[in-house]
Amino acid sequence: MSADHFQIVLWGATALVVVGLCVIWWRRDVRERRDAELTRRWTKATLWSADASARVVRVARIDPGVVWLDDGDVQVEVQMPDGMAPLDVGWFVHVTQWTAARRAARGGEAVRLGSENVRDAFPPGTPALADRLMGRGERRPGFVSRLLGLRGP
Repeated sequence: MSADHFQIVLWGATALVVVGLCVIWWRRDVRERRDAELTRRWTKATLWSADASARVVRVARIDPGVVWLDDGDVQVEVQMPDGMAPLDVGWFVHVTQWTAARRAARGGEAVRLGSENVRDAFPPGTPALADRLMGRGERRPGFVSRLLGLRGP
């Protein structure tokens, strides 16, 4: 193998490795941006609500046009708005007037919240969802991203 062929193979392999790393970093950046958007939605839903009766509750079951929310104690029927993305069991819904509806359901009344009470919905894979529900903080960026200075402290 001549010196020219060796340099072509060496620089070609180096270029492939660099391109591969760039693709990996780009995909991770896209995922982190998507996670940051979901985290931003989650923060607005839980922290910036002026309504003290608003809660984030898990979807227990779905009937056509109606969703049943369960907080572990009671199930409340909720009429979903027309423009809401399709939900699935296990999603979380931010609803207002939850405390009054919960109190009424515990008293044995049939409770149905209207679509005006639904603020937002989150899939179960929302970043920091489990941390937020358990009182822990934000998801920290990965070690390599911090090492390379791409994300976070």
